[in-house]
Amino acid sequence: MFFRPFSARPARPASAIFLGLGSTLVLAQTTASDVIKLETVEVSSAKEKHFSLPLDATPVSGSRVGLANRDLPASVSIVSQEMMQLRGLRTAVDAVEAAVGMTGGTQYGSIPGYTTRGFSGNAVTILRDGIRQNTASQSSRPLDSFLLDRVEVLKGPAGLMFGEGAVGGAVNYLSKSPSATAGGELLVSIGNWDTYRLGVGWGGPLGGGADGQAVTARVDYSHLETAGYVDRAEERYDAAAVALGWRVSPTFNLTLFTSCLTDWNESYYGNPVIYDAVVDTTIPGAAPEVRAFNSSTDRMINPRVDPAARRTNTNIADNYAETENGFVRLRADWDLTPDLAVRNETYVATQLLKWRNLETHVWNPVTQLVDRRSFLHIYRDDQLTGNRLDVSSNHPVAGRANRLTAGVSYEHNDLIRGGTPIGYATTASSVTLLDPELTYGPGDPDRFLKNAGVLIETTALYVEDAFDLTPAVKLVGGLRWDDINLRRDTYATATTAASTYRKDYHPLTGRGGVVWTVREQLNLYASYSRAAEPVTQLASFTSSRDDTTLQTGRQWEIGAKGSFLDGRADVTLALYDIEKNDLLASTLDPVTGERLSQQIGSQKSRGVELAVALSPTPDWRIEFNAAYTDAWYGRYAENLGTGIIDRSGNVPANIPEWVTSLFVSKELPHGFTLNGGPRYVSERFGNTHNSVVADAYVALDLGLSWRWREATFALRGRNLLDEEYEPVAGTTMRRLADPISLEFSTRVTF
Repeated sequence: MFFRPFSARPARPASAIFLGLGSTLVLAQTTASDVIKLETVEVSSAKEKHFSLPLDATPVSGSRVGLANRDLPASVSIVSQEMMQLRGLRTAVDAVEAAVGMTGGTQYGSIPGYTTRGFSGNAVTILRDGIRQNTASQSSRPLDSFLLDRVEVLKGPAGLMFGEGAVGGAVNYLSKSPSATAGGELLVSIGNWDTYRLGVGWGGPLGGGADGQAVTARVDYSHLETAGYVDRAEERYDAAAVALGWRVSPTFNLTLFTSCLTDWNESYYGNPVIYDAVVDTTIPGAAPEVRAFNSSTDRMINPRVDPAARRTNTNIADNYAETENGFVRLRADWDLTPDLAVRNETYVATQLLKWRNLETHVWNPVTQLVDRRSFLHIYRDDQLTGNRLDVSSNHPVAGRANRLTAGVSYEHNDLIRGGTPIGYATTASSVTLLDPELTYGPGDPDRFLKNAGVLIETTALYVEDAFDLTPAVKLVGGLRWDDINLRRDTYATATTAASTYRKDYHPLTGRGGVVWTVREQLNLYASYSRAAEPVTQLASFTSSRDDTTLQTGRQWEIGAKGSFLDGRADVTLALYDIEKNDLLASTLDPVTGERLSQQIGSQKSRGVELAVALSPTPDWRIEFNAAYTDAWYGRYAENLGTGIIDRSGNVPANIPEWVTSLFVSKELPHGFTLNGGPRYVSERFGNTHNSVVADAYVALDLGLSWRWREATFALRGRNLLDEEYEPVAGTTMRRLADPISLEFSTRVTF
């Protein structure tokens, strides 16, 4: 291993410390003329701190039996805090996009979302320390990366690990743990558009034992704020986390994790797309028409964003979205014997969200104005409590190594849902494109109508096993059974009576695979995995979906994971085929002509992912990854109200065919480091009709840092090609990425 740490403070392994102490004692006993020559000691650090595919790391998101990444019959990327610091990855979205084949962005109301392997939205589960409050569109919020120890991304169906949902994959934000070694860091940065960032943290022993390390701690705080490139698009994130560890005995440990996160933003929903005319592509030979665009049938002629309106925000003046999130987690680890261990985790997660926005801003080619509608109030007050109990055994079976974990979990998710008060208008006045009149929304900005209470109780039983069939062949598999009980209480209003709705689901999901060690540090694998997902998020489920079953997703994956050049290079290659069935699709009754909604649709994807991490010499870091995705609807049709249109064979919205990136870091003399590289995302469709196209783009970031003692000073340029691109494809509105910008940061370790 030939890796030097990227942090400003060099690693100090115990061998180096003992060598230094021993040298001091020997020198004290020699005369001035004595010369003592010591052997060269090379300080090394783990590859998992510097690359997104460390094969010897043990990702908790990929397995519960403690397998190294190279032994998993699945694809898992790991983005560490050190990687985030080196690359200047400020947010969780930035960190996730460092993983192979991942695209992300914040869309309406600054809700982060991700796309991978042909799936997006709620098909990609977002978790915090393995806890999912709800689906991505219901509870995902923006997050500064400073508070995270790492981000793990599991590709493909993740039902075995995380239950309902996760057909496309899972993103797991993992917190920093208490540290047995005292040390801290301070991070300060400043950038364009009044962007400021602060992070401060410390970890170390608090005493309490004979060796002074029975109680350990970690404390962190982060703050990020920006005025935004677009007018009235201010954002603020604040977060604090405390973790305490207590080694009660050599075999029993308690760890408490707590964090509180708040965010507030003025929403920028995108720039209205202007166009000259539209063509109805469902009518052969249709002539262009000057009228409003219909995303289900039309194609725009000459669609564009007016450069003069690039910084214009047409939202109402009193729009906002704000949340408060809290997480408390108590973990107990007990080694009963050398081969038998018990882990129990009790947790509480809360969210309070208030949201007031005018969400649709579309260009009207007839009036030459921006029409505004979809005024919306959203209120959420969620409390999730849960407990997970695992029992793990490393006892051999038939003389062969075997790792087994069996467990049970229970979650009680109590959700209050609210919306726009009765009597509030849902539309606002039309405004000019370049100089929109500053208007306010109707009614009290802080008044919300609570309209429903939702209770979701989930009990899960799961088992996972890794068995060494031979010294070179490992069988890895597991099953999970969920008992999901949903109750929705709709509150009475002046026009409707109260009602109660109940629904139960019992999905069986899992994964099975085989790993073959062809030679030392080179594994081939094959696996099959399954997941299940409701037709709409459970928190929004009503009686209108009572006759629906869960959508099922399955994946076949084969691949290779290997280390080469004496451990200086890691390479992974994965080929996959995913099919999601039972999508709601529209059909016509052959006798009555009535439009029906039936679960006969399907969505498919297949592709290849390649990732290479290379350190040819100690002062070079090179990481390249590329993902090709072929995604389409198998059988699918949409109800347009006036008819049905077939989408079979179309590409789902926001799915790029290619995602590639290259990152290079070179240490220069006198403490300087130059790093950065390009990221390419191919074009994507903005609608299921495939008539709106978001252009391909190349985003180039470069950074230059200088390390002086315990401090690292860095200057980073972002989007240096000044590309005008959409991180998430839109239709009539384009939420564009920031133009070229600079950031200066200082990081001090102590």
